[in-house]
Amino acid sequence: MSIHDIPDEQLRRGDIGCTILCQMDFRTNPQRWWLGYGSLDAGGAEYQGTGDVIQISALNITYGMSAGMVRFSIPSASPEMVARCDNQASEVNNRVCRIFYQLFSTIERGDEHAGRLIGDPIAIFTGRMRDMTSTSTQDARNIELEAYGRLSRQGRPPYGRWTDADQRARYPGDTGLGLLASLKDRSVVWIPAG
Repeated sequence: MSIHDIPDEQLRRGDIGCTILCQMDFRTNPQRWWLGYGSLDAGGAEYQGTGDVIQISALNITYGMSAGMVRFSIPSASPEMVARCDNQASEVNNRVCRIFYQLFSTIERGDEHAGRLIGDPIAIFTGRMRDMTSTSTQDARNIELEAYGRLSRQGRPPYGRWTDADQRARYPGDTGLGLLASLKDRSVVWIPAG
């Protein structure tokens, strides 16, 4: 469901709030949680409330694709949480993380109660988790986890190079880049047709 499926009169009344839902696909123990208290059934899934235990960095919302990075942190982690955080690369790295908005009613109207969910969750971020770290001092313990959006790999080098050997490995029999090595340190002059 998208926000376009919710009737305009419901959205324009000014009595709608939203909360954040999150799905983290850890390898052995996937989690669904929301920034509230108690359990919440939304979109056919149950989310556990975390209250104010987990904090989420600012989200840059773009239409259609998730480009940025999101940082989750637990600023007052218990010693047990920090101990479970260490050596978790196989549990976390390159696993899917999704963040949703969930709209809800903020007032009672007729037989509708405050807190009633409006529509299904609306996806706002999809990315891959990486780099769970913990820091401990005498006074504080902190856990951080980063998730990177689909387009955040845009600046990284592509697989392979634009060489004849790489091209033939990808597409056997292709000779399209066969002359590329002979063009090194040469200028090519293009003569316009006509």
